[in-house]
Amino acid sequence: MATQAILGLFDDAAAAADAGDALKSAGIPESDYNFLTDVPYPEGALGEGMERHRLYVWPLLGGAIGLIAALVVGGLTEMAVPMTIAEKPILAMPPLSVMCYTGALLGAILFTIIGLIVALRPNVGIGLSDDRISQGLVGLLVNADAEQRSQVTDILNQAGAVDVKAGS
Repeated sequence: MATQAILGLFDDAAAAADAGDALKSAGIPESDYNFLTDVPYPEGALGEGMERHRLYVWPLLGGAIGLIAALVVGGLTEMAVPMTIAEKPILAMPPLSVMCYTGALLGAILFTIIGLIVALRPNVGIGLSDDRISQGLVGLLVNADAEQRSQVTDILNQAGAVDVKAGS
């Protein structure tokens, strides 16, 4: 079923939040609408659900991979070229621990950057926008099915939308 993007523009954030609540009570899932604003409102301020993220997994995974890689590379290097000096062990822990710390830190940093790129990727499929959003208006972008289009337009107009635009 084809969906159409409908954008409602509001002067007031409270009116946009009321429109979001009306859409939710009309049975439109929260995944089908999004608030567009140039003001950094805290999460949940406009009535949208708190978005769950799992960004903490990336540094933990990177740290573990970096630690294992440094342990393998450092240990195998010392074992490949065995140099015994004054009957000390071939696999010396103090220099190996420094390498393991550095590898874990490097892995955590690299995987954090990768995780940020994956988690914060831009929403290129936004579909419809307006320059007035960057001038202070709050936009409510709704992806509506064919049978919901008139209902969504009515909800946005009743909530006090300054303008309602429909995309293709």
